[in-house]
Amino acid sequence: MIVLATVICAILGMCGANPAGPGGIPDDDITAPTGCCDWPSCYDERTQLCLDTCLMTWSQCPRKLFLMSCYSEYMSPFGALPVQCYPDAGPHLEEAESLGLSGSPKEVREQLHQLLNIKNCHGRTGICRPNERGNN
Repeated sequence: MIVLATVICAILGMCGANPAGPGGIPDDDITAPTGCCDWPSCYDERTQLCLDTCLMTWSQCPRKLFLMSCYSEYMSPFGALPVQCYPDAGPHLEEAESLGLSGSPKEVREQLHQLLNIKNCHGRTGICRPNERGNN
């Protein structure tokens, strides 16, 4: 009896059929992202590393793996990866908003890096140290 059910199931192609979309959520209910894990891993052009969007970590990209740019509008049904999903920008979102930074995730990240990565370099030794936030 089990063998017959398995054969019928295989012929009809209905074994484990799920009318819902990815993750068991019906396609009609997918209207807004629930978090950074709704985007796949991607290639971060700024760091030239692969970004795991769920873990919010960078790592070396596997050799023969092609990943879409994190800035691509075709990354997911929700578009490009939002700025809060980048490990280098997420912790500074409140500061970015208070400074009035706006634009695409790429533009906001660039502006944040220009503002936060200012260094004082010694002319003779060439040793650079980060500026203290109050000394800008």
